[in-house]
Amino acid sequence: MNILVIPTWYPNGEDMLMGIYHKEFCEALSKRDNIRVNMLFIERERLSSPLKYLFMKKNYVIEENGYKTYVKRMLNVERINFDIQINRYVKVLDKAFNAYLKENPKPDVIHAMVTIPAGYAACILGAKYHIPVVVTEHATYYKDFYNQDKMKYTEFVLKNAYYTSVSKYMLNDLPDYVKNSKWLPNLVDTKSFMLKRKKINGLHIAKVCAFRKGKRVEDLLSALKIIVDENKISDVSLTIVGDGYLKEFYQEKCRELGLEQYVTFTGRKTKEEIAQILNESNIFVITSSNETFCIPGIEALASGMPVVSTKCFGPEEYIDNNCGKLVEIGDTKQLAQAIMDVYQNINSYDINYLRSIANRYSAQNVTDIAINIYKELIREEK
Repeated sequence: MNILVIPTWYPNGEDMLMGIYHKEFCEALSKRDNIRVNMLFIERERLSSPLKYLFMKKNYVIEENGYKTYVKRMLNVERINFDIQINRYVKVLDKAFNAYLKENPKPDVIHAMVTIPAGYAACILGAKYHIPVVVTEHATYYKDFYNQDKMKYTEFVLKNAYYTSVSKYMLNDLPDYVKNSKWLPNLVDTKSFMLKRKKINGLHIAKVCAFRKGKRVEDLLSALKIIVDENKISDVSLTIVGDGYLKEFYQEKCRELGLEQYVTFTGRKTKEEIAQILNESNIFVITSSNETFCIPGIEALASGMPVVSTKCFGPEEYIDNNCGKLVEIGDTKQLAQAIMDVYQNINSYDINYLRSIANRYSAQNVTDIAINIYKELIREEK
């Protein structure tokens, strides 16, 4: 079975976490029997650097672990005109696909990641070359695709693809005319986080996220201030893993609250380093305003630690009273109280139960779902 994955994002720009799950998904697929997978990525360069773009390599191939990523660059003119941009994206993808076919067999299924632009362009490609298409929605801003200027593209995808989503709540918003839809969660390398748990004294909180809008790290800092001021805990710390354009804002907030001695900003870390950090912490916290999934939450459960999260959609699907607590977005007092409640009852959380929740998103289970979808589409095509 030959699968071609077409992602909207790929981790080779300023944000090396953006789309990392696409790579991990392809790698996991490549390890399955009788599956051949590659990735075709259209890299959209910002219009702010047109001269730089002229001297960039327009086509290149990245040798990945078990598959290849074929990259073709184009200028992104979406800010000038969205319709022009998406039509150019379709043409560029078609040209890149024809070049791909010169080195590879025709795929049995095209799997696009995110409705627009990859999903729409993949559906055009699928109709032209008679290839079934799966589209998986990952975006926290997915409802933007239902705006008036994008609705015609979204409708085309919904009517011409097997539509999947990393979270079940997004499927509930689909129109009645969608024939085929299914939950296909993000894949999480749970095995890497299942280390032997260390005995931990004190309250040690961990957070892993990109430092960008919507993550609300400042809310966790405010909650920590409440915990430090109102609770007599001799040993308390917060480790924040990540990087991004809001880094200085979060660090300044930490200084304003006088929390420097309690908080460590580690910057970006490898998967192995994050696993060690989680193994030395006893509560993981999510403070986002919106998450379609939140992979670090699953990684925390795999490591054997409970999770306190805001009610930000995605995490609500895997956090229950037996593996953590849910709080209202922006309510720092409630967040502080939830962290303390979990900490005071830390020994009541069953590590085997926590890990059983995480294992729903293992490489084996997620690729099983994907492969079954591919087989269904191939049978229908025949």
